[in-house]
Amino acid sequence: MFTKLYKTDYPPKSKPLMAWDGNCGFCHYWVLRWKKFSGDAVEYQPYAKVAHLFPDIELRYFKQAVRLIDTDGRIYTGPAAAFQSFRYGKKYRWLMPLYSNFKPAEFVADQIYRLISKNRPFMYRVSVAFWGRNPVKQKPYWLIYFTGLALLVTGAALVF
Repeated sequence: MFTKLYKTDYPPKSKPLMAWDGNCGFCHYWVLRWKKFSGDAVEYQPYAKVAHLFPDIELRYFKQAVRLIDTDGRIYTGPAAAFQSFRYGKKYRWLMPLYSNFKPAEFVADQIYRLISKNRPFMYRVSVAFWGRNPVKQKPYWLIYFTGLALLVTGAALVF
């Protein structure tokens, strides 16, 4: 479970900062992906390197979930952090307004985030299997699996 935090008295000065678990392969994979969408508009740093900059945020909160700390001091946690980072790019800008304004979307995203965060090593393997090792140049391997499954189901339906 992660605790949502809302404000810090020590915001970053020049651009928003995404603090993430630098020892997590899954986190590293997806941070590289998010960085592709936000470009240089967001700074991405492992929380171990930047937690000291925010004395009003206990280290345990950084360990719970990814945090995006905006220049106005607002803190976005978990899926909100990812979705907020997309607002600085051109793709997926619609996710944060959906998350913020539609409570069922917030609930579902938070639950999926909790499930993933409890199973990060496994989810890293799933990410690599579905999109390849390079998060910046993902390949749609999932489409191959889906097509194979569809062919199996279709073939089974024709036999019976």
